Amino acid sequence: MHKKKRSTSLTIIAFLAIVLFLSSGQPSLAANLTDVDESHWAYGDVQSLMEKNVLNGYSNGTFKPDESVTRAQAAKVISLAADIKPVKPEKASYPDVAPDYWAFEYIEALKKAGVIHGKGNGMYGPSEVLTRGQMAKILAESFGLVGRSTNYFEDVKPADWMFTYVLALRDSGITVGYSQDNTYRPDGIVTRAQMAAFANRAMEWKGEQVPSGEIIAFGDSNTSGSYLPKEFSAYPDHNWPKLAGITNAGVSGNTTASALKRFETDVLDRNPSAVVMMFGLNDALIRPDTKEPQVSKVQFEENISYMTAQLKAKDIEVVWMTNLPVIESIYYQSQAAQNPDIQKLYAGKGGLRAWEDSYNEIIRKVAKQQNVGLIDNYANAVQKAGSATDADLKKSGLIDPLLGFHWTPRGHMMVEYSVSRYLE
Repeated sequence: MHKKKRSTSLTIIAFLAIVLFLSSGQPSLAANLTDVDESHWAYGDVQSLMEKNVLNGYSNGTFKPDESVTRAQAAKVISLAADIKPVKPEKASYPDVAPDYWAFEYIEALKKAGVIHGKGNGMYGPSEVLTRGQMAKILAESFGLVGRSTNYFEDVKPADWMFTYVLALRDSGITVGYSQDNTYRPDGIVTRAQMAAFANRAMEWKGEQVPSGEIIAFGDSNTSGSYLPKEFSAYPDHNWPKLAGITNAGVSGNTTASALKRFETDVLDRNPSAVVMMFGLNDALIRPDTKEPQVSKVQFEENISYMTAQLKAKDIEVVWMTNLPVIESIYYQSQAAQNPDIQKLYAGKGGLRAWEDSYNEIIRKVAKQQNVGLIDNYANAVQKAGSATDADLKKSGLIDPLLGFHWTPRGHMMVEYSVSRYLE
């Protein structure tokens, strides 16, 4: 089968008519800044943004280049610069960012886009100053930057949480760090001049990319990785699309029926070069009230056949993936409080794992019938585990020990390896 080359370049962002504010106060339309002249190291970046009408200083004609940037200010800057549209949900994601807060819509926009996950304690900390490590993450996530070299900084090692983000900035030419000692200083506080420079360089980098068609990952929570920050706090972004450098369009809890409602806008309208899809776990789950699956096998086959045909009609490469082998005992135990009879629902179907794999069989069937790509994650996981038993699957470290229903970070690495090899 012909395989299209993977692209880490995302859709080029239009920067016209973006208004970029570096403070919560009202900026001035002053053309000249009294405290950033040609001798200032960030002069070119600041002036470039001013020429694009995306950045202004304060009403008194100053820019205050050495003033620190807060996490709220950074959210607004990056949301606007990366063209991540502001959103205003009814319920706030963070208790310390109320709906009437000036940066609420921008913080919620980055949250929805998967760029930010808060501070790990449920809060966002909008008034806290932004560190250079945090800035690296927000920029890399927002602009789709990927690091691939071994050109490391002395003070940012592979084991550090911000390592991949800082490397992405360096590989994209957005930062060279501190040349005198080859350091990045991730714990340093971001100044307004630094924020302007990094934002401008990221925008310029994006504008220089040649559009070659993005690759989209379309699926449920095992694609979105939405559970990772809570279940695996040390690996909040360790989902397979992120690791593969492709666009993540996964939504937690999605069945193929619910995914079809966003299929056109999230996939077709973006005209990607390829789409990698993984659905079926939620479809197969049996409802306690009706004793029927959320999506029947007949409807599931119709849904994935329809999506496949629509993509092929637009000459978009299709890659289907089977789902993980569920650890039944863990799943039954996790759901027992809500439904004491959970195990009985699957007793006549060979157990939950066999029932879920019967939906995988439909994926295998449709992929073969329509002559599209197939990555058999289920078979790969069983092979690595040694067998399709709860005991061996637990030992494999591929399936989460909380629900038995999600990939662990190690499982995501296995999936990413298969996806990357397929799309080479």
